[in-house]
Amino acid sequence: MDSKPSKPIIAALLEPLPVLTQGQNDLADEGVVRLLVRGFIDLSLAAFQEVLHKGLAEDDAIDGINRQATALNSVFFGTSGISNVVTHPWNSPEQLGAFLKDTVALDFPEDDCVRAMLIHLATQLMHALRLPDEDRNEEVEALTLDAADLLLGRAPQDDDEIDIDISM
Repeated sequence: MDSKPSKPIIAALLEPLPVLTQGQNDLADEGVVRLLVRGFIDLSLAAFQEVLHKGLAEDDAIDGINRQATALNSVFFGTSGISNVVTHPWNSPEQLGAFLKDTVALDFPEDDCVRAMLIHLATQLMHALRLPDEDRNEEVEALTLDAADLLLGRAPQDDDEIDIDISM
């Protein structure tokens, strides 16, 4: 598996955002972070659906989801090299990575915690596909909001527990 995400993958994740953000993708902007999370979720759900319909091998789906998570890891840590992404001191392994490691109880190095959290999110999405449509939509929305909150440095609000269950 390719360990370095290609810039076209990352740029594709950010493609719809410049129109909404006037050319800047500020990672302190909740709307930008939610759009990035939702883009990852949509890509993951599409990959899972393709696997279910036999249009994609499971290993290929997992590799694609991991590539997207790795790309977002570099975006959120400010190492993507994309000039229209505005990062802040928070967007570092020492800040965001440590927060994710502690809050979500990740057993990964701080510089890989965004990717790890997103992979766990994808696992939760896979389980959400088994729910009836209405419940699935609610679960996907809750997971989107929780993941965005985490990437903004906020523990999810609604429960004492974080919805992104990493016990699997």
